[in-house]
Amino acid sequence: MTATGRTIDGRRRPERDQGRILLVSDDPRVSVYAAALEEEGFAVAGVSGGARALVALQRARPQVVVADANLKGIRAAEMARMLSEAQDAVPVALVGNEAATVERRGEAMAAGASDYFQLPSELPLLVARARQLIAHSLTVDRLRAEADRDYLTGLANRRRFRRALEQEVERWRRYDIPCALLLLDIDRMKKINDTHGHTVGDLVIRSVADVLVALSRDNDTAARLGGEEFALLLAGVGSEQGLAAAERVRTAVSVHPLESVGVVTVSVGVASCPENARTERELFGTSDAALYRAKQEGRNLSMLATAVGPAAGARA
Repeated sequence: MTATGRTIDGRRRPERDQGRILLVSDDPRVSVYAAALEEEGFAVAGVSGGARALVALQRARPQVVVADANLKGIRAAEMARMLSEAQDAVPVALVGNEAATVERRGEAMAAGASDYFQLPSELPLLVARARQLIAHSLTVDRLRAEADRDYLTGLANRRRFRRALEQEVERWRRYDIPCALLLLDIDRMKKINDTHGHTVGDLVIRSVADVLVALSRDNDTAARLGGEEFALLLAGVGSEQGLAAAERVRTAVSVHPLESVGVVTVSVGVASCPENARTERELFGTSDAALYRAKQEGRNLSMLATAVGPAAGARA
């Protein structure tokens, strides 16, 4: 690997901040365009047929979709319209063998696509347009992240968490992709603040946040909900995996004592959709109830939700 970002065989290795592209086509010959896009430095999330494209979209979370105008199973124009109207809109560029006439490009844009390109002759134009769309997407993501970030820890704040929770439950409704929610509470936080002061208390809060960041995947959402309360929303995960993740977090928090404080512990409640809940309110409520049980049964525990319903009471 050289300093220019190219591998030994001369092909460029995609960098993460150069953006992800999902290539959607039923034509196996289109795979050559995936290689061409990778050569230009993009990370191609995969080549998916039209029937599987929407599921692939949820897993890959690309910044741009490049779709064959002649898809099977779902019309490319229909996909472009759906993605452009979604809450987290993903720009779509349509491609095909037909000439990129003014009429064809106009039809693509009217359907919600960013443009239409004839391949392979207009591949350089597609690359330039993809770079423009990805740069815009990254700028929007950066501004949104700054607005949705907790000031003390850098984690997602409550507003961003609520939006992520809605999106994950909606993914289950549409695509049958499960999710799990971990709610965490630092044990005896009031005593830590009273004994050591709020400056040390802030260090404790940041240390727990660091653990959540270290153990999160790119498509998970780690959030501080306020005070000593945290959430970790896990995409594509069921109850057993969620409980295992909760144990990893709980153990990682307590394994290294903090200077002047000693061992810090957390209690964790775990619930999953659809095993324990089928709405955002139910998922939060059942996870909160499990957290309440963990606090009541001695703290420094991970508890799995057992039923759908609201929390049993206020946490200690």
